[in-house]
Amino acid sequence: MAHYDLITGLDLLHAALLDAGEAASITGRYGDDARRAVRTSYWSVLAHARWPWALSPTPNVITTVAKRDVTVLSISGATPAVVTLSASISTTMAGRKFYLEGNQSVYRVNAHTAGTALLTLDAGYVETETAGPAVIFQDEYQLPSTVLKVWDPFWPRGWQHEPIKLWDKPLFEQRFGRGAWGLGSGIIEAACEINPSAYDNTAQGVIRRVRFAPWSDEALNIEHDYTVFHTLDFSGSGDGDTPRIPKEHREVVAHFATAKLCVSKDESKAADYATMGGGKLAEMVTQYLPAQDGRMHVHPKHSAALGLT
Repeated sequence: MAHYDLITGLDLLHAALLDAGEAASITGRYGDDARRAVRTSYWSVLAHARWPWALSPTPNVITTVAKRDVTVLSISGATPAVVTLSASISTTMAGRKFYLEGNQSVYRVNAHTAGTALLTLDAGYVETETAGPAVIFQDEYQLPSTVLKVWDPFWPRGWQHEPIKLWDKPLFEQRFGRGAWGLGSGIIEAACEINPSAYDNTAQGVIRRVRFAPWSDEALNIEHDYTVFHTLDFSGSGDGDTPRIPKEHREVVAHFATAKLCVSKDESKAADYATMGGGKLAEMVTQYLPAQDGRMHVHPKHSAALGLT
């Protein structure tokens, strides 16, 4: 496919190189720089807005787990503390949270072997009560590695309340404190993306998590839209090199990539290409994201007949 058609990531790479004043077939370190510029520009465009064509065809579903009522026989004062339950639990509780009903001070369960009655907490136990009824619950859930951008709201299936809004971390913690579990269970009001579960060297990515507050004491299926992470392999064909952007708008990636390359060469036309990219991005927003304030207002250029409302 000729690069001027802008069908593949390889076409975008060639276009960016030519616009930056370089040979389209360039290799070596500068070629690597150009690939990086195209990829990072591509990811930025995908995550810029809730593009309908960049969303996963099916929503991500987070299945919450119901709380587990247990009875504590004793808690050691060691660091970390060890909780002895009255009965073993067949599935591991590691990663969940724990509190005694007598004080409701929450600890994380750092370790638990399935089929045993011993929980290792994340700190030394400093409360007075060391026995009695207790609760194990979960309010933090891992997101798939395919998620590039999470979009709110979150919708529990069968929910009769308002949807769950996605808040930023400072606002979330201002409302619910550092650890929403302190407010106990109830109707979930908000979600927040928090610190990751881990950094995955194999997948070369971050294992992201969300927290719900107040936490739910029952099992729910909660779904949300998300923009799919996708990379370009510059092979010139196949799904691995087909941008998830409508063909007529793919030049926006080439514009931003060209601007990056021109900046690296300290060329004045970097600003021109950045402006061109910004203008194209604004055009896409106008076409695909109608403004809403209580009711839908369709932009004049939108056409129901073309499916662009």
